[in-house]
Amino acid sequence: MEKLIILRHFIASRYRRFQSREQLESWQSRRLRRHLDWVCRHAPFYQGYLGKPLQDFPIMSKGLMMDNFDQLNTRSLQRDHLFDIALEAEQSRDFSRSQLGDVTVGLSSGTSGRRGLFLASRAERLEWAGVIFAKLLPSLLGRHRIALLLRADSPLYQTVGRGRIQFHYADLTQPQEQWLAALEAFRPTLLVGSAQALQLCAQYGDRLQPELIISGAEVLTPSDRGLLQQRFACPIKEIYQCTEGFLACTQQDGVLRWNEDFVHIEPRWLNPEKTHFSPIITDFRRRTQPIIRYLLDDVIEAGDEPGVFRAIRSIGGRTGDVLQLPGATSTVTVLPDLLYRAAALASPEPLDYRISQIEAARLRIESDRRHGEIEHAIRAALAKLGVIEALSFEHSPRPQWTPSQKQRRVVNLWSS
Repeated sequence: MEKLIILRHFIASRYRRFQSREQLESWQSRRLRRHLDWVCRHAPFYQGYLGKPLQDFPIMSKGLMMDNFDQLNTRSLQRDHLFDIALEAEQSRDFSRSQLGDVTVGLSSGTSGRRGLFLASRAERLEWAGVIFAKLLPSLLGRHRIALLLRADSPLYQTVGRGRIQFHYADLTQPQEQWLAALEAFRPTLLVGSAQALQLCAQYGDRLQPELIISGAEVLTPSDRGLLQQRFACPIKEIYQCTEGFLACTQQDGVLRWNEDFVHIEPRWLNPEKTHFSPIITDFRRRTQPIIRYLLDDVIEAGDEPGVFRAIRSIGGRTGDVLQLPGATSTVTVLPDLLYRAAALASPEPLDYRISQIEAARLRIESDRRHGEIEHAIRAALAKLGVIEALSFEHSPRPQWTPSQKQRRVVNLWSS
């Protein structure tokens, strides 16, 4: 029965066609209206918004969601009890304990500070699996060995381990030699993981020969992509998946695009040029834990590739890591992707680095080599923005990354 449900969602997502942007927006509007009305009837928090347009709903944040979690979810579940379940599963590494009836309970990584809860029902897990397959797998006809390189397992991910599709969970909290040996024995055809975990596979997984790599959970910088392409010589796709949903992925045309067949996106622009924004997302499928006008603290660079679904040029990290540097007359905002590209220009080979703002006019470059070239490339990029020449730099050895924590290439330690 589960296979048939997954197949139905696969077909619906894979073969649903929109002839124009106008057709998509009209279809979205109808789906949104039905979804919002349902949520308002079942989530106490939203009862006063029944019949109102989407723009009248409050902007949601992680703090607001956690503070009102008991009234936001539609299963009358209690936040504190759910935290206990999720923490016990994470600490014991027995993720079968993260089930409460047909609902999966999980924790976000807490990169932005406070850890959040996420819930998914059995029906939502099966739909997620069908959509993931439709968006990312070449077909359902062949056999696929999918390896997930994750900090925490979940029944949500185990949903995909059926029949022709074998599933392997690599626990990144274990010693590197241990999870890498098990991964090589599994011989994955698809590697799915964070940029950091994939880099470790490229550097130390000598016997790995995946047919497809899918990067998510962390920023995939040009330097990171170069290392993976150099080692594996296979297609590399990106997935924008977080606690709040499966938001975007590299589609069949090779362009990273929003999954607007089930997610509505409102941009909160970060600059006057309207090139970068933080997304306000509404998922019109999720009912157990509604995601309505949820503001993410990510920096997205808008793409201009034509298509029905809007394109993403790059996912640039967190808004908290936007640098604020002195200009001649005012503070200059520096978005992280500018520094990713500068570092990529500094070397013909992939670099391991981190760039941190440690004082108002001082940056630290941590790298294994080419400190001078990186500094020169950054100075040239910043000069075009009007940052003062008196900016100072310090050089340090390469950063020490830990797979159990997110990799952040650009960090604001001064004003964050």
